[in-house]
Amino acid sequence: MKPSIRILTLVSVFMTATAQAVTARPLTLDLAGTPSRAELLLPDSPTKAPLVLLIQGTGPEDMDGSFASYDGNVVKGSLGTLARTLAAQGLAVMRFDKRGAAGTFDPKTAPAAQAAYGRLTLRDLLKDARTALDTAKAQPGVDASRVFVYGWSEGSVIAASLALEVGARGLVVQGPVVNSFADTFARQFERVGIPYLTPYAQAGRLGLPGLMASFQGPGSPLAQSQGQLLFDRTSTLEKPVLSTFLDTNHDGLIDLKAEALPAITAYYRASVGQSPMYAPATTLPVLGELAPGLTLPVLILQGDTDANIDPADAQAFDTALAKAGNTDHTLKLYVGLGHSLGRAASVTQDNFAPMEAQPMNDMAAWLRAH
Repeated sequence: MKPSIRILTLVSVFMTATAQAVTARPLTLDLAGTPSRAELLLPDSPTKAPLVLLIQGTGPEDMDGSFASYDGNVVKGSLGTLARTLAAQGLAVMRFDKRGAAGTFDPKTAPAAQAAYGRLTLRDLLKDARTALDTAKAQPGVDASRVFVYGWSEGSVIAASLALEVGARGLVVQGPVVNSFADTFARQFERVGIPYLTPYAQAGRLGLPGLMASFQGPGSPLAQSQGQLLFDRTSTLEKPVLSTFLDTNHDGLIDLKAEALPAITAYYRASVGQSPMYAPATTLPVLGELAPGLTLPVLILQGDTDANIDPADAQAFDTALAKAGNTDHTLKLYVGLGHSLGRAASVTQDNFAPMEAQPMNDMAAWLRAH
């Protein structure tokens, strides 16, 4: 079967189903000895509702997908809004704080909480997601025989493994990680870092003054952070130094494409596996690896201005599902939406804006149909 690709522009979208009243049921999970908040949203209905588990993206995020940024601010997530949208359309929706995430929002406990999270593996997060799912399935009002799993970004990897493990009725992934984590990070520098840094360079070659100026430019946090890869290991805040390793011809300038890109790609391929989260012994397979065995229905939601994940990766995943013989897979590509499926003018301006209504309602319609 050919991949089902729908390219969507943003229009006013209205729910196709009558909205139902929703009841929130607070829960507490035991995630390997760490208490963690959770919430199950249930439509007010005399019949048991199909269950959807929501799994967040990278880092210690709360149940809404919110996280504490390095500058102390909180970046708000949209999973709470998504959960309420789905529940109002007849679905039971479970979401939960990641293990230890609560501690990262308090400046006093953040350093220790961040360090503890950094010791976790993707297999640990898979176990936590299974705990959340099992807890939700045992709740009154939930139809435990009809389970769907949703994963955003890094969470797509966890969601896919969990969906296979429990025999889920369907899998929904948003901004999925299809290629290796090393290649995904390197692609971010190529797609986001180079375009953002180029205006500060001279004929594609960036010097220290331009690099320093880039941190004050009009880019997203991801775009601005790419310049950090160009500092030397000896660099300090008081005395910034351009990377002598990347400046292979020692002319005081780094050619973004000829010097930086190959070296940064090699760096990620050599170093990413040293992280507990991505080490071969403790990580999980990405979606490109899992595609041949994903025979369940799959919905792929992807923004075309997503800075974190190349839309071409989502398209490649959809194609791989078709080649593997999956007969029920759909890719929805949204024009003008970024990684959060909120509005983003470009990949360098993808600021995790609130998720638009159309992807949420498209997801609800797909779930109801399945």
